[in-house]
Amino acid sequence: MKLLTLDGNSIINRAFYGIRPLTAPDGTPTNAVYGFLTILLKLIADEKPDALCVTFDVSGPTFRNKIYSEYKAHRKPMPEDLAAQMPILKEVLDAMNIPRYELVGWEADDLLGAISEHCREDGWECVVVTGDKDVLQLVTDLTRVRHVKTRGGQTETINYTPGVFAEEYGFEPKRIIDLKALMGDSSDNIPGVAGVGEKTALDLVQRFGCVKVMYDKLDELDIKETVRKKLEAGRDNAFLSYELATICPDAPLDIKLSDTKRRDIDNDRLYEIFMRLGFRRLIVEFGLRQPTGNEIRNSEFGIQNVGIQEIIDVITSEACTELLEMAKKTDYVAIQIDSDYFENVAVAFPDGSGAAGKVYVLRKDKTKGFDEAINELLSDNIKKAGHEVKDNIRACLDHGFPAGGWVFDTAIAAYLLEATDNKYDIPRISQRYCDYIPGISDEEDGQMTLLADTGKAMAEEAFAISLLKKALDLKLKESNLEGLYYDIEFPLCQVLAEMEHTGFLIDKHALSEFGEQLGTEIIKIEKQIHELAGEAFNVNSPKQLGEILFDKLMLPAPKKTKTGYSTNVEVLDKLLGKHPVIEQIKNYRELSKLKSTYADGLLKVIAPDGRIHTRFMMTVTATGRLSSTEPNLQNIPIRRKKGEEIRKMFVAGEGNTLVDADYSQIELRLLAHIADDPKMKEAFERGEDIHTVTASQVFGVPLTEVTSIMRSRAKAVNFGIVYGISAFSLSQDIGVMPHEAKTYIGNYLEKYAAVNKYMTDIVASAKKQGYVSTLFGRRRYLPELKSPNFNVRAFGERVALNMPIQGTAADIMKIAMINVSNRIKKEKLAAKLILQVHDELVVECPEAEAEKVSTILREEMENAAKLSVPLSVETSTGKSWYDTKL
Repeated sequence: MKLLTLDGNSIINRAFYGIRPLTAPDGTPTNAVYGFLTILLKLIADEKPDALCVTFDVSGPTFRNKIYSEYKAHRKPMPEDLAAQMPILKEVLDAMNIPRYELVGWEADDLLGAISEHCREDGWECVVVTGDKDVLQLVTDLTRVRHVKTRGGQTETINYTPGVFAEEYGFEPKRIIDLKALMGDSSDNIPGVAGVGEKTALDLVQRFGCVKVMYDKLDELDIKETVRKKLEAGRDNAFLSYELATICPDAPLDIKLSDTKRRDIDNDRLYEIFMRLGFRRLIVEFGLRQPTGNEIRNSEFGIQNVGIQEIIDVITSEACTELLEMAKKTDYVAIQIDSDYFENVAVAFPDGSGAAGKVYVLRKDKTKGFDEAINELLSDNIKKAGHEVKDNIRACLDHGFPAGGWVFDTAIAAYLLEATDNKYDIPRISQRYCDYIPGISDEEDGQMTLLADTGKAMAEEAFAISLLKKALDLKLKESNLEGLYYDIEFPLCQVLAEMEHTGFLIDKHALSEFGEQLGTEIIKIEKQIHELAGEAFNVNSPKQLGEILFDKLMLPAPKKTKTGYSTNVEVLDKLLGKHPVIEQIKNYRELSKLKSTYADGLLKVIAPDGRIHTRFMMTVTATGRLSSTEPNLQNIPIRRKKGEEIRKMFVAGEGNTLVDADYSQIELRLLAHIADDPKMKEAFERGEDIHTVTASQVFGVPLTEVTSIMRSRAKAVNFGIVYGISAFSLSQDIGVMPHEAKTYIGNYLEKYAAVNKYMTDIVASAKKQGYVSTLFGRRRYLPELKSPNFNVRAFGERVALNMPIQGTAADIMKIAMINVSNRIKKEKLAAKLILQVHDELVVECPEAEAEKVSTILREEMENAAKLSVPLSVETSTGKSWYDTKL
């Protein structure tokens, strides 16, 4: 038998400090409880224990305080937000039927000792989980200690067995008591021997063993005389500290190991607690079922639905025909496809239809007329709701299936409602909005087990989509997001899917040659680095590079860490000009990055059609901006000449050309419009260079006297101001003293008074209503503004300033993409949108269509939104992406 026993106070304390603040809907702090349960889940998965229990400290003095009144006297009281979570954790443990033990006058460590002793007597394996290294003294052949560290939400554990302990410390586990007796412990106010630190204490214990032996033979020990004197003077404190550090396994704990054997979770009680705390993810991970059985409620929207009544395998062609006819007659069906292979499709009917509660599963290997049925289901004839519809459409296009009839995407809707959530998978959002968790069996052990049958699992998800369509529609309406959803986000799914399917043609031969050229240059630079360093070494090794730069060449060194010197880009930038090797190292890294990530990396993802088919992500950024992955084509380097050459490899097909269109200073134009700043608006209306105008305003000189340096600094202020840039950050960006940068910002805000007012008002509004929004209604909720942490609040204020600008720019670009795509189709052109990079669109078209496409891009992009200042678009053409930027 294996017992997993947790040091409750230690683990919840580490969870509290290791995980960002979280609160329940009623404002109750929950991060410590959430972190504790996350750790517990991982431990159970790793250890698969037969029994579980948790120990806790009890407030008040223990027997150690009677021995030494100053014991733990300097320890700060438990933070209020943590103290508030202790009873919640105990409530959760009770609902999980996990025994918890606490004893007046004794510490949790002593109870852990008593429990491990009971395990030894009964021959059980005991695994103690704690963040306190004092407990390592319990390690034996039967007792193992998992020492927990939690940082930034990530948990690490070290498994201490006698062997692992001896390898790290050089002595047996129980000697940790002797170590504490000598070095003391400031956290517990254990005095130890004055003047003896950890290094000396480790040496003494490794060489001589226990404290008693040391003092019995103190005069004979082979130690420095100064250490001998410290030991002699600290004899009483050493033995006192030994007693304080010793865990007492004879604590009078009333425990029967049989009581700790794992029992079923109280599903209904734990479900209610997790709902109250807002632990929707944990409901899924613990596999909790709704207390009401098959009945599904969403009290927030007043929806009540019946769970799946029947999963029907469609076998005959007649059954296919009947299903398709029913689907055509209903407003929509919810559909889930295994879009990688198109071998299984599940169709669910919404509440209110004649087939509500029934889900139909079609399987390629069982359903007669499968291909014909799938073609009809995916056509415009049947209206469909789905999850991640853009990916479904892309898969349909790639496999040659119809791709029409989609009317709703549950993932996109959930994203608009909560743009800062990390994931929008079906189990998570269906539980959140419908109190329904797909893919859970009816077993009574409270553990989540995804249905093994792919078709049935998809049936559960299709049913969840049918519930979500109704719930999310209501929520979008309530949040005034219907326009943003139905006019912008959802129509964009089709546009992006077509762009992904088309892809961007690559000159594979040129890319390969470019990679070889880079390889030759890298070897050449590496030799130059070795010559400048005076020896050969691994330039890619931070450790070896640090030794060369700071130990051999004696350059100004950053603080040395356990792993050596840092040689990151910030460190190298500070060393520029101090030795010629620094510039070569930076060149080496730049070319190595170009070769590995772009030259070699892009070669690996060229499809058989000679094109790269990126994937646009619609639910990643909180501002609404699209991102690109597999590979990321929005991150092709442009700032360095060598990096720019990568764009030469992105080309138009034979007989085609590329048309590139780029918004000019869209975010500054939006700032002028939203802030309603007359001076800034006037500059844009006159078609003047905004950076020159700003320089004139900030530096108080006529337009004709603005120098290139003035313009450059004004440009930095223009772009930095909407991000809430600080004087220090601006000074770093433009190479001036902070007081100068502060003057620039002050002058800017004085001249553009309406911008200054906007910055003040938008932050105040965000604090009042809890969110900011774009001109098109996209919201970003800002709980950070209520944080007690200054840095977190400051981040929230910067987001409040920037999100309405950057988010509106993203909305306008999406509108432009939809309008450009629609107009190209309306005018029956062969042109195709193939790439979007922030404020830029790229179209591939026959050379004869280039002029027409340029006109379409300019007109649709400039008219995507009606602002008080004109939107300006610059277009260009070329055989390669590089050529369009010349």
